[in-house]
Amino acid sequence: MFKNKNILITGGNSGIGFQATINLLKSKNNLYIPIRSELRKEQFFTKVQKYFDKSYLNKYINIIENIDLSDLENINKVQEFFISKNIVLDIIILNAGLQYTGSYYPKVSKQGIELTFAVNHLAHFYLVNSLIELMSNKKESRIIITSSDVHDPRSSGGNIGKKAGLKNLVSFREEITGEFCEFNADKSYKNSKLCNILFAKELSRRLQKLSSKISVITWAPGLVIPNDGSGFFRYSKRFNLFGYILFSYLAKNILGISESVEYAGEILSKIVFDSNLNDISYVHLSNKLISYKKHKLIQSNVSNEANNTELASKLWILSEEICRSFGFVTLNI
Repeated sequence: MFKNKNILITGGNSGIGFQATINLLKSKNNLYIPIRSELRKEQFFTKVQKYFDKSYLNKYINIIENIDLSDLENINKVQEFFISKNIVLDIIILNAGLQYTGSYYPKVSKQGIELTFAVNHLAHFYLVNSLIELMSNKKESRIIITSSDVHDPRSSGGNIGKKAGLKNLVSFREEITGEFCEFNADKSYKNSKLCNILFAKELSRRLQKLSSKISVITWAPGLVIPNDGSGFFRYSKRFNLFGYILFSYLAKNILGISESVEYAGEILSKIVFDSNLNDISYVHLSNKLISYKKHKLIQSNVSNEANNTELASKLWILSEEICRSFGFVTLNI
């Protein structure tokens, strides 16, 4: 049985990540959850105590406090936490995600990087580089990244509005740093999900060269809309509340195309538990809509751009350069 594993999950205090956390705790695994503030920590414990008593939580939940993933300095704090406690990680789940579609202006991280890219890609890139030497190298070890099929312009969500596209990284650095050329919040999100997959594929390639047994998995949960209005859409709905309410109602009740946050979290925990995903190098899984209000998780193809090996390598190098430009040195995986 899958238990007593050390699991780091980003975004584990809300949305899909929270539901996955509940399922992982039921199997008596040790959860390590970075949380941004004391308030978020209190809110998390208020929710999770509905499922488990305090003694159980004290045994299996470990909060890494005051971690804003958009700030690269905080990634160092996460690394220091695990080193100081001499913890070997079995699973890393990179689930935290941000989008603020509808905004006309970019938000930026402490390092001045466009916030979607900073949280969805760069933080997780640097986190893996910082923690990879602290991971076990066993057949059930894995790194799981929550991406999205909107990275693919051919997908039902990816072909609406501005489409993902990195243009072979020509002027891309200017798009995500101080100049923010032709900023579009929707495209920034789609590009960050494309970066997730390119990063995962390059990570897998590098781990294979080291004869590593660590599996690298990207997955797309589908369109997930929580009933309480929290989670993933809590930022973007501020820019068009009426549009969000209308879209949410249509997606859930008329078109039947959305997935529940509870089931999406269950899927994520199943990916963690699934022995068929042991030592498999890389795979992309997608929670596909197969009929009205019914989805199925299947192995899926990624976009042509996401399959570009040269682009994946160039993105890795660019990500390293950006980290180093702020004094954050990555490992040579």
